[in-house]
Amino acid sequence: MALGSGGGGAAAATKGLPAGGPPWATPRRLLALFCVMCLFIYLDRGMIASNGVNGASATAERPASGIQGDFRLSLFQDGLLPAAFMVGLLVSSPMFAEASKHHNAFRLIGLGLAVWTVAAAGCGLAPGFGVLLVCRMAVGVGEASFVALAAPFIDDNAPPARKALWLGVFFGCIPTGYALGYIFGGLVGGALGWRAAFLIEAAAMLPFVVFCLRAPPINLRGSSGGGGGSGGGSGTSVAGGSGSSGHDSSSRASPRPAALLARLRAAAGTIASDVALLLRHPVYIWTVAGMTVYTAVLGAFAFYGPKAGRDVFAIAPERADITFGAITVLTGTLGTLAGGSLLDAIGSSMRNALLLCAVGIGAGACLAVAAFWAAGSFALFALIFAAAQLAMFSSAAPSNAVCMWGVPPALRPFAVSMSVVAIHVLGDVPSPPLLGALQGWVQNWRLSMSVASALLLVGAAAYFVAALVSVTAIDYRELVAAAQAEEGGEGSGTGGSSAGLLAAARAAMAAEDGTQHGLQLDDAEGDEGGLGLGSRPTSPDRPLLGPGARS
Repeated sequence: MALGSGGGGAAAATKGLPAGGPPWATPRRLLALFCVMCLFIYLDRGMIASNGVNGASATAERPASGIQGDFRLSLFQDGLLPAAFMVGLLVSSPMFAEASKHHNAFRLIGLGLAVWTVAAAGCGLAPGFGVLLVCRMAVGVGEASFVALAAPFIDDNAPPARKALWLGVFFGCIPTGYALGYIFGGLVGGALGWRAAFLIEAAAMLPFVVFCLRAPPINLRGSSGGGGGSGGGSGTSVAGGSGSSGHDSSSRASPRPAALLARLRAAAGTIASDVALLLRHPVYIWTVAGMTVYTAVLGAFAFYGPKAGRDVFAIAPERADITFGAITVLTGTLGTLAGGSLLDAIGSSMRNALLLCAVGIGAGACLAVAAFWAAGSFALFALIFAAAQLAMFSSAAPSNAVCMWGVPPALRPFAVSMSVVAIHVLGDVPSPPLLGALQGWVQNWRLSMSVASALLLVGAAAYFVAALVSVTAIDYRELVAAAQAEEGGEGSGTGGSSAGLLAAARAAMAAEDGTQHGLQLDDAEGDEGGLGLGSRPTSPDRPLLGPGARS
């Protein structure tokens, strides 16, 4: 099994470059690039929730302002704004994941972000609420391409002993971007108007779009997309990619509608089989359930937190925006990094990751309820709420890591994209309008926000169930380690033992999931894309390979 790309790939690896990748694509540069783009994407999400951009309807005490004031929106209509991007995300997320099996994933990120940039500019130019909703839907397309493909790139290139920390750095940019959006929206929206805020963020993203579309691309392991100069192209996908090469060639050669329809049917069939494959992994299912509850509550906090703070404690809108932004920056960065670092320290098994999530979410629930229900001053509220978010954000890196570690290697982009669809469709898409409706009914921010906070206990329970299930589940990182051991053995005279390891790994997969995984691995033999994820430690909870396979 040739996991490398010849001598050039080995040389590149020794210099810290992805095998066969362009000179610019060192692991640290990739991490920095993806983190900056992540900040811009989530800055948009926080910005539209800020008082400076979102604004408020007119009352006896204050005039109308922002989007809500200009378009005279009800609370329910206002709650549709953070949810509208979901249409584009839902449609495009599985499509980008499927496309990454046949096309260069880095180019796909650039394509999606180009749509995101145009849509963000459209938000700033929208003449009415309907056009604004359509543009928010289009923003979801760009988010889908990036969220589905960026994390697997980082997982591929991070140092083996620090993968959870690197993922923590990346996912820490999500709350940080939200928080910067509060601050940016409050300052720019208040000074230049809400339309200017959208136009500025679109202009800021444009250079990154050009870079992703024009720079020599890199390949994502587990995909078969060529890079047009990237070199080291991967082979067949592990997850449903078998036998697609010939079909792709004929489809590319003919632009006829019949050929395009055939490709769409094939893609739909592959997506359906990938969904069925994901549903056979209970660790993934329960983890996504916990992530969904967490995201629903976090989305409610993000959108209505500044409004609740403003009304409950009678503070200025700018103070609410900046305070919530500062809390989210601090706790999001520290909490996510702490979660990743702690997981690396205690052993990055799936069970440890999920128990860490359960404890963090449970503690966050108790603290958030105390903050919203009992705090008598805004200063005390901010202190308790910061502790709650610190505990909540500690689950970000471990939960996302399990979504990639608990599924076959080349299924990672699809698993990530489906988790994103689930946490938004069932999480932060319905939660803002539902919380807005609840608040409109009870007219008590303390009660409505406390109810939302208590839902975190359901997420903690889901993570605990996932931890129990993970004890008998396969950690697919071990297959990668076995495959790389075989590759190393072929060059050092120890290939027989490594081949035994890989054979035992395949047998273990077949024992858990039937013959489908085994067939997919056979199809991927000789294919670096099938198993190449980078070296990872064996799970300390339940070694995949028995003692006999280690001799």
